[in-house]
Formats: sequence, structure tokens, C-alpha cells
Amino acid sequence: MTMDRQVLEEFITLPLTPSMAAGLHRLTPRQGELKGCVLMLHGFGQDSRIFLNSDKGVGLAYSLVDQGYEVFVCSYRGRDASRTLLRQQPYSWLQLVIEDLPLIWKAVDKRHRHPQRFLMGYQLGSVLWSAFLARNPEIINQVAGIVHFNPQRVQSSVGWLKQLNYGFFECKLIPSFAALLGYVPAMFMGDGLVNESRALLTDIQGWQQDSWQDREDGFDYHQAMKTLSFPPSLYFVSAHQKWMQREVDSRNFMFELAKHDARMIKLSAKTGNKRNYSVSELCTNTDAEEDYYPLLLAWLQEIAEKSCVS
Repeated sequence: MTMDRQVLEEFITLPLTPSMAAGLHRLTPRQGELKGCVLMLHGFGQDSRIFLNSDKGVGLAYSLVDQGYEVFVCSYRGRDASRTLLRQQPYSWLQLVIEDLPLIWKAVDKRHRHPQRFLMGYQLGSVLWSAFLARNPEIINQVAGIVHFNPQRVQSSVGWLKQLNYGFFECKLIPSFAALLGYVPAMFMGDGLVNESRALLTDIQGWQQDSWQDREDGFDYHQAMKTLSFPPSLYFVSAHQKWMQREVDSRNFMFELAKHDARMIKLSAKTGNKRNYSVSELCTNTDAEEDYYPLLLAWLQEIAEKSCVS
């Protein structure tokens, strides 16, 4: 059943090459005073569907609009790329950080109606936002706060099952298929909503052994973080698939960022939540509207009030 949302929606294409484009799905309330502007960014093998279900009118993006926020669901290039195009025009981490995200930021700059901006990232989306701020410290003061969902830069070796999953599936099987096909078949392998660039996978996997440094231009993110201060941040971590121990990876990521006021909330049925949210449903399951969204909304309001006072 589709929920009746009082929302205006706009789809904006942001060309990067003749055949590749980033995108914005803009959602604004039909009426009422705006409380803030939210920029949401998906992760590896994902697209805007990680934050909303347009067919049913549900998801965190719609819930935020209901509460008076204007929302920009951001997508980096390649979301609708064919397998042939992914082989012909692979994109790297560096391209996303210095081409896609600056273009998205400028596009939002031209369109947003509320001056107070919040960033939200899902898994790799959190890492991308953090890298973007590290490379563009002059815009950090334009961000009121950041919300992370299952953020992860490096997988920790915690537990034999996780080591087996990472060592075989992510380090051997996926790269082998990517080398054979010329792209990452995330959809075929049941590991994503869309297929991905092999070059991006190579960049991400390189961090498992090396420091967080760009393999193309040598930018050292760890070194940059030591000189910066980030906006206050809220971390949500799902307890689904306990053997993955996502809270360990998220906590490690939290501590390697620039200094900031951080809070982490683990979502688990054992600690009182309605369910153990899977990775794919953390921001789209309707239970979340009464479960943990109120915590998120209260935090946004708290940060907004502090920003106004300061």
C-alpha cells in the first residue's frame, strides 16, 4: 500500500561525461516551515533505494520530509550504467571525491531553501562524505551535523566466520568475477542493488592492507584528519548478522576521523528495538518510523538548536 505523503519530488541529472551522470532526488514538503536541509548518500552497490521506496512512499527520506526537512538523495555516477558502460568507463574513488561530490554540492547550493545542512551516509557513503570534507575543509562549517548508517572503511578481523567471508567472498570471489567481467556484478551475486566499477573496488580493497591514502594522487586522509575538526555526528549500527560485528568496524571508522562529538547507537531487538534491521532495510522498514527515527529527529533538533545558539 502506498502512503499518502505531502511531498514535492524532482529528479535532477548532473552530467559528468557524455554517458555518465550523478543525480539528485529532491524531496520537499508541500507546506509548512522548513527545519533544515539533508543530503543523503548511498554506499557501494547501492542507489537512492537504500533511503526510500518510491513505489510505496516509505523510507527515511520521506519521513524527514514529513517532519519538515528538505531532502536531497544524492547518487554518484554509474547507478543506471549498463555492464558495457561500466567496462568502458570505470570510475575510481578519486573521481567520486573530486568530481561527483563537488558537482552534487554545487547543485544543492543552487537549490536548497534552508541554510542549515546535515549530511547522511550509508556505509561507503559515510566514507565518501568524510573524504570530501577532508579535501574541502572550507565547507566543514557549512555542515551542522552528520549521520552515519553502518559506516565502514576497513573490515576488522573479528571472528572466524567474518574472516572467512572477507577472505574468500570479498577478497577472492568478487575480484575474480570483476576481473573476468570488467565490472563488479553486485546484482548477480546478491550483494547490491546495482553493479559497480571494478576500479572503485580496487581502491576500497587497497585500504585493507595500506593506510587511507589515495592510490592516484597520494592524498593522505589520515594525515588530513589530524588537522581538522568535524561536525557532531550520530552513528547507527545494525546488529543484524551478529557475526559481522558491524559496531567494531563503525567504531574504528569513528576514531580515525577528525576530532568530533560522536554518539553511537546500536540497533538490536535484544536492547529494545523492534527488530534487527538488515543492511538493506535499515532506512526503509516501516517499523523504524516509531522505533529509532524519533531518536534521529531529536538529535537533529538538538544540533540545530546548538548551532543557532553558537
